[in-house]
Amino acid sequence: MTLSLTPRISAFPVRHGKAPFAMELRKLLWERRFDAIAFALPAGLRQDALEGAEALPSIRALVIRVDGAVRAYFPFDPCDAYVEALRQAGQRRLPVEFLEDDSLLEGPLIQSLPDAYLAKGIGLEKYQQVAKQILAGQGVDDRLEHRGYLVLAGLRRMEKRFAKILFLCDFPLLGKLQELFQEGSIAGLLAETEGRDSGWDGSGGLDIRSYPVKPGLVFFALGELPFYAGEMEKERRNPIAEPMDYLDLVKRIFIETRNQFLARPGEAGAISIKKVQSALIFLRNLAVQQGRLTPDLLDVVNAAKGVFGNAFAAKVLEAARFYPFFDPAELEEDQLEIGRDSLREPGESEPAPAFNLLEDEPKVWKAINLKKEPDREKQRSYRYAWDPQGMCSHTPEDERIEGFNRAVRRRSQDLDLQGFARTEKLTSSLKDGIDIRETLRNWTTGGIYVREIPPAKGRMDTVVILFDQDNDDRYPSRTTWYAEHQEESTLTFFATDPLAKLIGPGIAESEYGGLSLLFPPRPVRNVFAAPAEEMGLRSLSEQLVYGALLNSEEKSVAYVSDRKPGLRMKRMAAGFKKRLVWVPLASFSTETLRRLRKFHILNGKHVRAWASRFIPE
Repeated sequence: MTLSLTPRISAFPVRHGKAPFAMELRKLLWERRFDAIAFALPAGLRQDALEGAEALPSIRALVIRVDGAVRAYFPFDPCDAYVEALRQAGQRRLPVEFLEDDSLLEGPLIQSLPDAYLAKGIGLEKYQQVAKQILAGQGVDDRLEHRGYLVLAGLRRMEKRFAKILFLCDFPLLGKLQELFQEGSIAGLLAETEGRDSGWDGSGGLDIRSYPVKPGLVFFALGELPFYAGEMEKERRNPIAEPMDYLDLVKRIFIETRNQFLARPGEAGAISIKKVQSALIFLRNLAVQQGRLTPDLLDVVNAAKGVFGNAFAAKVLEAARFYPFFDPAELEEDQLEIGRDSLREPGESEPAPAFNLLEDEPKVWKAINLKKEPDREKQRSYRYAWDPQGMCSHTPEDERIEGFNRAVRRRSQDLDLQGFARTEKLTSSLKDGIDIRETLRNWTTGGIYVREIPPAKGRMDTVVILFDQDNDDRYPSRTTWYAEHQEESTLTFFATDPLAKLIGPGIAESEYGGLSLLFPPRPVRNVFAAPAEEMGLRSLSEQLVYGALLNSEEKSVAYVSDRKPGLRMKRMAAGFKKRLVWVPLASFSTETLRRLRKFHILNGKHVRAWASRFIPE
């Protein structure tokens, strides 16, 4: 994946800070052998750049002062092909040459080029042809001709010493060099003469200082997301790791963030592999709509928010900005603070304007609208202000659970009637329809069998829903809530401690372990008021079912769970002369159950006025 300038010089044009180019360069240096590597960089940075590359994976940056004033900085970005080449040169003990002068420090070399991942798909040569056409319509940098002459002379000098040279440069410079290297080019011959006669040795009055970059501000120094840089470093450390594709990095940011939620049972089911795949499809569409092959940070966060909600999107944002490798000793050093087109050196009170020497495309800054979880300090203040005498529910969640309650009662009533259905051979009436299963079973006899379902004698007034029957210690909140009006059910539940997660002023978030709904509503005794052992019960689930059987006025109680009621549950129901109608929890969608299981407690009805600002619907 190189372009030949001469039989001895292979050019590798670079998009700065783009992982696909760094990955391809590493692959190139694995597959081919070179005698030296040359860079289109100011010669005065050479020694400091080699030392900074040796410090990786800890990220440092060179602050470059010209005439005493901060001008630019050079970050050691693991996703930049220049930095990768410096590392590879150090490991392979290859000579390194920087061929330019300080004119590069006058300002950034900005150009708008196609997505970097396209180079992998169509090849470097075709990508360069596309880049040429695009650059032809853009303004030419005034320094380009001078740079071309200078680099050409430097490469000619290197040809005399090395048989195989790898040269890294930007795309505009490569186009200029291809013209100068043409056989018999008068401009090329003049450039060689100018370069030889100048006597320039790359030394200048630059003041170069090296600092570790402050970990929380690494995002501003790198071309890719810090998460991607961290994943590439992990691959480097694993000698048997398979080479990654750039799109693997995009997938990993969702998977790694998902793994953080797996430790929280309530969130694990909401972030299934199938939904991660949906988020990746959504992410791809967002990128394509903007004419790109690969997504940026805003796309990643918006895809996470659209599929999983604010909480997960906030975690994705945190993961994207986190770089895991740093030297603990450097935390004691003075650290460099890098921001948007500025930096602040240790000891300086104000930031100074500066540009990134390894940045070649314009950046667009956009706001990300996320409702982040409050920090510990805010949660502590919310908890101190909490009034235990005033609590109520969140109205949209009441409507959601009542709708689910009606659907379960209808389904369980149908299942209950199916249990009393009788099958008989067809004589004169089809009754309630042909029983296909029984008819097929007796196919050899030639008979047709029909079903007779008795008319409903009652209706379901109680529904029990059990989300978790095995972790009673997780659910210290156990109570009964009475209906505010006749359209609501009497609700008995056990849940997680709501005060452990306060998401806003007067707003607590909790998670059901199990609940029962009694409709029409009426006052009932709180079944959790007495210890389970006194009633001969072994778990919160048994207490909840016991209370439902005790308070129900109908013969059947809907029982929604991931497994059928056990023998103890059935004996308990028989003691009340009632029956439990099992409705599998898996018959409902994961998303429906997730939204149903999480609920919020408000510290008084007045909190409903602002609750929707903090509770995602």
